[in-house]
Amino acid sequence: MAGLENNGSERELAGVNGFLQVSETTTSATGSAGDVVDEGGKTDSLSFANILRSRNKFVDALALYERVLENDSGNVEAIIGKGICLQMQSMGKLAFDSFSEAIRLDPQNACALTHCGILFKEEGRLLEAAESFCYHDQNYSSETCFDFVLKFHFTKSYQKALQVDPSYKAASELLAIVFTDIGTNIKLAGNSQEGIQKYFEAIKIDPHYAPAYYNLGVVYSEMMQYDMALTFYEKAATERPMYAEAYCNMGVIFKNRGDLGSAITCYERCLAVSPNFEIAKNNMAIALTDLGTKAKLEGDINQGVAFYKKALCYNWHYADAMYNLGVAYGEMLKFDMAIVFYELAFHFNPHCAEA
Repeated sequence: MAGLENNGSERELAGVNGFLQVSETTTSATGSAGDVVDEGGKTDSLSFANILRSRNKFVDALALYERVLENDSGNVEAIIGKGICLQMQSMGKLAFDSFSEAIRLDPQNACALTHCGILFKEEGRLLEAAESFCYHDQNYSSETCFDFVLKFHFTKSYQKALQVDPSYKAASELLAIVFTDIGTNIKLAGNSQEGIQKYFEAIKIDPHYAPAYYNLGVVYSEMMQYDMALTFYEKAATERPMYAEAYCNMGVIFKNRGDLGSAITCYERCLAVSPNFEIAKNNMAIALTDLGTKAKLEGDINQGVAFYKKALCYNWHYADAMYNLGVAYGEMLKFDMAIVFYELAFHFNPHCAEA
């Protein structure tokens, strides 16, 4: 079964260079939109800087943003653009200073608040901070400390952004990612129930965030609540139709229940979106081999042979399928073929004493 998905951040967010686009209508904190237009060249410089940034020319864009800020130090759009350029050049501290200045000038700027959250999430010293927190207060477990630090740093900016603009999609997506990652860390530390709670919090924030549903499916599978697991895997696949792992894990549940037809259907859906998914290919070979044995026991030996051969198309070194082909050919009195497949089974699995 495919495992938990941590770091849901693989989900693409709307924006440029992996970052949010700055609103073109943002103006200086010290002037009106008309004031900016009247200054002519400054507007052209700002627009050109935004274009350069969108084309990954961060050094050139940064120079233009700084030129705009020399004439208008309170231009929030230029400050945020400068911060993005600095962040893309791995200058996180300076970028944070820029976003903080933008928030000081415009406390209700959801874009700047969200970018602060992105910086916190990228900050590599959070685990060290968590360890330091635990060191000073031995009453907290390591997972509690880690959760505390994550929530304090990550959610503060995203939640502020959502308070400013509840419809701000980027902030809700990022906050859902954070809660999903927190849930996975807590779950891996041994607290499944609290991990489940975090996944539900992520879904409450962003009902379309597929990895939260998927991870709920994983946890409920581990708790052997398979109906619940199937519900959440199906929801994950609905929200993300290319979610190969969700289809694969549904197939495992159906296979373990003896519903080979449904299992094979799930594996086919999985391989349709991810043809090289080895786990799914191996699982498909197992399911087809079991289906072949079922057909043979029901009296249709030719259908059984067909299923065994199909299993080898998905996993050409699957010894069980080879062994069962040997048995089937023996029953059909095709002893030369039987010997060939027994030898192949023994070659790929030297512990196959039956062969």
